[in-house]
Amino acid sequence: MHNKEILLVDDRKENLELLDSFLKKKGYKTRMAMSGEIALASVEAKKPDLILLDIEMPGMSGYEVAARLKRNEKSASIPIIFISAHSDTEAKVEAFRKGGVDFIAKPFANEEVIARVKNHLDLADYQHSLEERVDEAVSQIKQLNSELQTTQEEMVLTLGKIMETRDDDTGRHVLRVATYAKTLAELYGLEEEQVEMIYKAAPFHDAGKVAIPDAILNKPTQLDEEEWKIMQTHAEIGYKIFSKTKQPLLRLCGVIAKEHHEHWDGSGYPYGLKEEEISIEGRIVCIADVLDALTNKRSYKEAWSFDEAVEYIISQKGIMFDPKLIELFEANLEKFQNTYEKLKDD
Repeated sequence: MHNKEILLVDDRKENLELLDSFLKKKGYKTRMAMSGEIALASVEAKKPDLILLDIEMPGMSGYEVAARLKRNEKSASIPIIFISAHSDTEAKVEAFRKGGVDFIAKPFANEEVIARVKNHLDLADYQHSLEERVDEAVSQIKQLNSELQTTQEEMVLTLGKIMETRDDDTGRHVLRVATYAKTLAELYGLEEEQVEMIYKAAPFHDAGKVAIPDAILNKPTQLDEEEWKIMQTHAEIGYKIFSKTKQPLLRLCGVIAKEHHEHWDGSGYPYGLKEEEISIEGRIVCIADVLDALTNKRSYKEAWSFDEAVEYIISQKGIMFDPKLIELFEANLEKFQNTYEKLKDD
C-alpha cells in the first residue's frame, strides 16, 4: 500500500469514479470533490499528498482553485496535476503558470495517470526528504556556531582574566569592566549586537600589558617619567596584538586596547584623539576602566569608595569623558553600584 492520499476534483461524477477505481487498485487513498469550493474546503480540513484537478468546472475554475491553494502557505506545497479536455499549448502554459506540476489531456489513459501520479509523489517525497536534511543541517550548523561562539566568549574572558592577574590577583577586573561597559552601551542606545561585541571585547582592553615588565606593572609607588612612558606603550601594543586579525570581535579588542586611554579633550594617549575621533567603544571602556580602577586596590593605591569614584568621574565630564555618556552614567548610578557590589573582590 502506498499510504498516499489523492484529492480528485472534477464536476463530472463518471470521471471521478473512473480515477477513483484505478487509483485505489494501485493502493492509493482517494477523496473526491465535484466543485472548486468543495475542493478548497477538503484541503482545509485535511491536506492531501497530491491533487488531480479538472480545469473546466462551473463556478470556480481549476485555475482559480490552484491559485488560491498556492497563495496559502499551508497548501502551497501540494503537487497539482491538471486534467483537461483542452490540450492546446495555451491551456498547458496557463496550467503551469498557476502552479501545476503536470498536465494530462482527456480522455486519459489509466497507465499514464498512474505513472505521472507516482512520479510526482516520488518527487514530492524526495523534495520533502531534502528539506528535512537541509533543516537538520542548518540546525546542526546553528548549534555548532552557538557552541563555537560560547567557546570563543569563554576564551576571550578567560584570557583577559589571565592577563589581568599580573596586576590584579582576582582577575575580576575584566569582568567588572565588561559589565560596566555593557551597561553604558545599552544606555547609549547601541544595537544589541554591538552591545554584546563590546561586552566580549572589553576584557582585552589591557592586553598590551603582557609586554610591560613586572617591575613597572606592580611597582608599589608612583611611576617615574620613564616608567610611565613604558606603561603607556601598552595601548599601542594591545592594538598591534589584534591588528592582523579579520575577526570582527578580535579587531574590536584591538580598537578598545588602543583607545581606552584617550580623553574627550584630547589629553589622553597614545594618539591624543579627542571627542568623536575616539570610537564609541573606546569612550565607553574608558569610563568603565577608570570606575573599576578607582574602586579597587592596586599596588600603588588603596581603593576609593564607590561614591568617591563617582564624584571624580562626574567631575571629568567633558575633560576625560564623553559628556553624554557621563549624563547617562549619573542618571543610572544604581545599575553601576549593583555591579560593583555583586562583583567586588572578596
